[in-house]
Amino acid sequence: MKLWRQRSFLPSLCVTGFLLGILFCLIHGQGGSLLAPERLRTLSEHAPEVRQWTAWLILCRGKGILLITLLATTCLAPLCCGACAAWMGWSVGTILAASLLHYGIKGLLLFMAAIFPQWLFYGPGYYFLLEWCMELYGGSFQKNKLSRKVCLIRLGLILALLGGGVFLESLCCPKILWGFLAHF
Repeated sequence: MKLWRQRSFLPSLCVTGFLLGILFCLIHGQGGSLLAPERLRTLSEHAPEVRQWTAWLILCRGKGILLITLLATTCLAPLCCGACAAWMGWSVGTILAASLLHYGIKGLLLFMAAIFPQWLFYGPGYYFLLEWCMELYGGSFQKNKLSRKVCLIRLGLILALLGGGVFLESLCCPKILWGFLAHF
C-alpha cells in the first residue's frame, strides 16, 4: 500500500497540469498560436522532408528522455518527474483548449489527427519512464530493493515504446495530419 501512495502523485500532477493548461488558454487566449488559421494554412502547404523531420524528432525527444533519465540518478528525481508529469498535462491541455477555441468540434478532430497514432506509444512510454525514474530513485536514495537486470530490461522496453512513438510520429503522423489539413 505504501508503494502505491508513493507513486500516485504523478497522475495527479498530470491531471492538474492538464486542467491548468485549459484554464490558462481560456484566460490568456491563443491569438498568435500555432493553431491560428493562417499558420495552419502555411503548415499545410509546406510538408517537412521525412529524414529531416525524423532527425529533429530523435534529437528533440532524445534530449528530454536523456535529461529525465540522468536526473533520475540524483536526489532531484521526484521533483523532475513531478515537473515532467505536470508539463505533459499542461501541454495536452493547452493544445486541446486552443484547438477547441479556434475551431470548435472540428478542432477536436485536428487535435486527434495531430497526436494519433504516436501517443499510443508516447503516453505509456513516458509514464513508465517516470515510474522507472521513481523506482531508480527509491533504490538509490531510499535503499529500496532494486535489481539491475530488471531495471535494465524495463529501461529497454521503455526506450522501445518511445522509439515506436518517434517512428510513428515521423512516418505516419505527417501523412495523417497533412491529409486532414488538406480537407480542413
